[in-house]
Amino acid sequence: MRTFIANLLLIKLTLVSFFIHATPLNVEVVYAKQQASNLELELSGNVRALNDAQLTSLESGIVRSVNVEAGDQVNLGQVLIELDDSLAMIELEQAKAVYQSALVTYQEDLRLYNEIIELTKKEVIAKTQLAQRKANLANSEALRAQAKAKLHLQQEIVKRHTLRAPFAGTIAKRDVDVGEWISQQSQVLQLVSDDSLRIFVDIPQEYFSEVKYNNNIDVLVTPDTAPNTVIKLALSQFINVSNPISRTFMARIDLPKNTEMVSGMSAKVRLILPRNNASQVTLPKSTLKRHPDGSYSVYAVENNKIKRYGINLLRTKFDQVIVQGVPENTAVISSGNELLIEGTSVSIDNNKGAN
Repeated sequence: MRTFIANLLLIKLTLVSFFIHATPLNVEVVYAKQQASNLELELSGNVRALNDAQLTSLESGIVRSVNVEAGDQVNLGQVLIELDDSLAMIELEQAKAVYQSALVTYQEDLRLYNEIIELTKKEVIAKTQLAQRKANLANSEALRAQAKAKLHLQQEIVKRHTLRAPFAGTIAKRDVDVGEWISQQSQVLQLVSDDSLRIFVDIPQEYFSEVKYNNNIDVLVTPDTAPNTVIKLALSQFINVSNPISRTFMARIDLPKNTEMVSGMSAKVRLILPRNNASQVTLPKSTLKRHPDGSYSVYAVENNKIKRYGINLLRTKFDQVIVQGVPENTAVISSGNELLIEGTSVSIDNNKGAN
């Protein structure tokens, strides 16, 4: 009985197989569309200054004067804030007096040493006295050097009671008033440079290869404040480190000096990424067949028979994929590819096929 049933099933499978091979399958197809020679990537960027500093004082003290307001343009080295330096000036005068005294002692010991050298040559003075004078000179020289160092230290302390602009720019923020006590940790002013502006954009990591291996990438910048203005520039630099949270890496575009943009503005940035291979085509994601080893292939119709193409999946974008390995305008079967067998006779359903 079991043998009979097995033979019956074998006959049915043979008939089904014969029917399938005798009657061409109706399949739906899409036609592979070649990608443009350049890929345009539109991103949003932020304008930043080369120097954007929160200024602090190098010394603690009471604010005696604030010479700038928010919005003021300042030059390199311009005095911004002055602290009360009365005590520091007194200590500076003391340091000057100590140094002057040490200098006089050194000069006198030097005179005595030079004087005894001549007497020692005539054997009038014992050599032990020469050694003593030499030791006195060395000691006074050390004291002079110490006093000089303390003088320079105090001069630097007095100098640090004045906050000067470390670079030219605009005062963006003022956080201190006259009479307030500030320390080295107090942020008193924000200074932003007016030149050397740049735009930073975050590029998705799937475009890493296109950016890294292209030396000349054109960039079109459109300020959000001037939608009709387009500035053509070049990508200046990209940072070869990916953000582990957003899966992006940062790139920088340097702006010209005459641009009508300021730090903190936003802009639309369009990157023109040239493609090195023109055989890239776009297909629906449903055309892909994934194999156990992780590779992909698609099935196409050529001469009314199924042909398999092994492809290289480059990028996924929503329900579309960009692949290499399929000629342009190839009729690719759009569904049911898990059950297809290469060499099977098929016919294209013209009513359902897509272009």
